[in-house]
Amino acid sequence: MKDFQSNSNTDFCPISVADLLNGEYIFVIPSYQRGYRWEKKQVVDLLEDIYEFSKSNQESYYLQPLVVKPCKWKDDNGNERNAWEVLDGQQRLTTLRLILLYMFKEGLMPYEKETYTTQNIYDIVYTNRPKLNFDNPESKNIDGYYLNTAKKTIEQWFKNHVSNGIMQSFKECLMYNKLVKFIWYEVPKDKQTIESIQVFNRLNKGKISLTSSELIKALFIMDSNIISEYDKTKADELVLDLNQMERQFQNDKFWAFLSNDNGDYQTRIDVLFDFLTEKPKDNEDKDYAYRKFQNLYDYSRSKELKNNSVTLDELWSDKNIQSMQDAWKEVVWTYDRLVAWFEDNMYYHYVGFLVSMGNQPREIYKYLSELKAKDDSKEWTLNDTKKAFYKKMMDCFKEKDKYLTVESIDGLEYGSDFIFRVLLLFNVESCMKKGQRFDFYSFKKEQWDIEHINSQNNASLIERDDRIRWLNNVKFILEIESKLTERKNVAEKLLKECTNLIERYEKSDRGIENDYKDFSQKAMEYFSSDNKLENNDNISNLTLLDYRTNREYKDAPFPYKRYRIIEEDKEGKRFIPVGTRNVFLKYYTNSNIESSFIDALRWTKTDAECYLEEIHKVVDTIFNIVNENKAENHE
Repeated sequence: MKDFQSNSNTDFCPISVADLLNGEYIFVIPSYQRGYRWEKKQVVDLLEDIYEFSKSNQESYYLQPLVVKPCKWKDDNGNERNAWEVLDGQQRLTTLRLILLYMFKEGLMPYEKETYTTQNIYDIVYTNRPKLNFDNPESKNIDGYYLNTAKKTIEQWFKNHVSNGIMQSFKECLMYNKLVKFIWYEVPKDKQTIESIQVFNRLNKGKISLTSSELIKALFIMDSNIISEYDKTKADELVLDLNQMERQFQNDKFWAFLSNDNGDYQTRIDVLFDFLTEKPKDNEDKDYAYRKFQNLYDYSRSKELKNNSVTLDELWSDKNIQSMQDAWKEVVWTYDRLVAWFEDNMYYHYVGFLVSMGNQPREIYKYLSELKAKDDSKEWTLNDTKKAFYKKMMDCFKEKDKYLTVESIDGLEYGSDFIFRVLLLFNVESCMKKGQRFDFYSFKKEQWDIEHINSQNNASLIERDDRIRWLNNVKFILEIESKLTERKNVAEKLLKECTNLIERYEKSDRGIENDYKDFSQKAMEYFSSDNKLENNDNISNLTLLDYRTNREYKDAPFPYKRYRIIEEDKEGKRFIPVGTRNVFLKYYTNSNIESSFIDALRWTKTDAECYLEEIHKVVDTIFNIVNENKAENHE
């Protein structure tokens, strides 16, 4: 094993993977690094590289540099042991450990097991997170997820190559002949923690493997150590605070409230730093925030060294931020603000709606702040905030400087861009008024359609499979209604025709076109109420439905749709917006005076009118803010 007492070995030198199999090596991953993040492609690439090398005539295969520093580590029994702090090379080191574990468990002959056990393999530990379970990694956290994926990838790769004698080739390369080697670089052990992080930062600057937020995190830790005279405790506290923030952003519900993107777990906290650095909405530079923080860090270091070699970015000057300490206070304040929004019922729903419509959290915050600053003549109240949100939300219903009005809602028809926005606002506001929380996470996981509550017709169904699906949906309801006394005769007759059409379609679709159209016309008339809607495309006959559910019973009659919505809602496997669920349950129909409530299996003109009335009851206050604003400006 390398001499831990020496700190003069600062040159690059080779060390084989086989040299690390004596049971003595412990590699420590420090707090300023993220965890394991290799994906399937990177794991396979390493396996393929080693395999290709094993077939070549080359003497050695060199891995990328492994940059380390001597340190101490207390094992599970409290015994202090010599170890190596890893400044660069964690990802490859971790992947090789998984490969070696698989080889030792699945590829060794009985006589080899007398010499080699898994205890020979170098160990990997972490300063600020629990030790990973390499034998049975679980996907409970992001580190475990990537480790589990890599482990399965390795197992599958070896199984796919089992006939190639590949296990023996890998044993020759990694265990016996010292052919696969790291380029080892040792940082002297008397280097302070800050210098280790600076080495880490330089090594990773510009690499795709590190995100902007991870580099910013390293800058904060470096500065923390400077101002506290290398007090490790303070740095660790800062790391814990950052980790807590990262966990909050990994909460899917919190993330969906703030963003419309799926959001890779390891990049979500970038939103926080983008917020603080006021990253433009259309700027695609992934390192935008990092460049701003690097400027601030360099500036603060320049001041400490009593020179003026770095000019402070205008962003920081405008905020009167002169140091990383000032910036950290802003980070904490911004994070606390976003969490407060998430926990507050009104902010959660209104910010969530605005974000869903394409606004960024920073835009919303800036808008509210500027309004408050203009209206400094009086104390800003909760009602003022609510009205401010109303005004901002109405920008989503504006076209060519003209706002959608309360009256014009009634005339909205299928195909209008405003339909989706009105219905989403209706659902969001309905939840807020009832003290419930609209599930933005479930909502954003799906694609959404504007669906007719009472089917317009089935003329749009051209494909054979679509028609068979529609006929089966109709058959399902007719079988139920044929057992009801008041509908028995007509339903039985239609059921017979429907069953016959299904049987004919399943054999062949030739010569069936006219019969299908005749039947579909009869069925649509049968499922229609005497109190018919005048315009099926009106907003009073439209609702939000996820794409998958809509596809399954598009153009089905109202009673079948109602049945499926109830079943889906009971199972709880799909997100049904409250407005969609309630409209199919006829929740909005006045049960005291409307006969339609009694006939739950038909959608009537009265139902549609009551539904539209409910939409107005929920959203009109928001839409009327435009008229109120005009009146204030006129005065």
